Amino acid sequence: MCNCVSEQGDGRRLLTQKDLNEAYWLNRHVHTAYRPPHLSTQDYLKSVFEWNNETINIWTHLIGFIYFSYQQYEFNKHFLPLFNASLLDHFVVTVSVFCAQICMLFSTSYHVFGCSSIPSRQKWLRFDVFGVTAGLIGMYTLGIYAAFYCFEELRTKYFTMLFGLFVFSMYMPSRNDFLKSKLFGTRVGYLHLTYIAIAAFGLFPTAHWVSLYGGLENEYVTKYLLSIVTLYTLTASAFVFYATMIPERFKPGFFDILGSSHQWWHSLIFAAMYFWYSSSTELLSSHHNGVEKCQINANVYNQTYF
Repeated sequence: MCNCVSEQGDGRRLLTQKDLNEAYWLNRHVHTAYRPPHLSTQDYLKSVFEWNNETINIWTHLIGFIYFSYQQYEFNKHFLPLFNASLLDHFVVTVSVFCAQICMLFSTSYHVFGCSSIPSRQKWLRFDVFGVTAGLIGMYTLGIYAAFYCFEELRTKYFTMLFGLFVFSMYMPSRNDFLKSKLFGTRVGYLHLTYIAIAAFGLFPTAHWVSLYGGLENEYVTKYLLSIVTLYTLTASAFVFYATMIPERFKPGFFDILGSSHQWWHSLIFAAMYFWYSSSTELLSSHHNGVEKCQINANVYNQTYF
């Protein structure tokens, strides 16, 4: 599989690991189909339409960017007006989807231009990290807004916490040790542990939301709790592929073009975001035109969590 591509258009030869500084490697198990450094911007843009070991990485999130750009229009033009959404509804959905667009665009840009030089790779990696942070914050923003739609005070408190996470997350790309340090010889470093902690933060508002609506006996809770479980399953699966470098670690060089762990990471992250935005906007609409229209039993509303 790995030897099926040796040249790109205009005679540009694809390289192997032995031709490159280790800083350009995707990981030590991806051996071939690397684009040469120091090409022109035009050449790297052309390579988007050619087979190399970044093609799937580029297109999974380029398609994601196109999809969320379309959804930005669709949500505001058609979906939200269906139930006379408020200006705040439009604002929150717009900001959240914009975060998804940033995540997809910066990831795509990193995989298109990241091999141009080592300094450029570091620059685009910082953009990529920023994009991941934006994607996480965007999903939390819409999720918290929809889940606590009937509890404005609680929603405000969770948004305050979320802002704190955002500030800390923006600091991470400025630290080289966060980007480079790895633990126990794995791909996992301080940056990834921070993202795990940010993801784990979501368990607290989830538990709080479940209790506010009366627990698992409430059909409304079980319906949307399944969406949260699906989200965490997809993102956890993506991280397992990323951290373990499966399947290429079992057959180095075989999955260089198709099927490597980073491609699975990209595909599952896009799937998780696609699913979450569909579920969250459905939850938001239920507060306007469903039987759950903020019909909450007052005696289950307990703010002693704070």
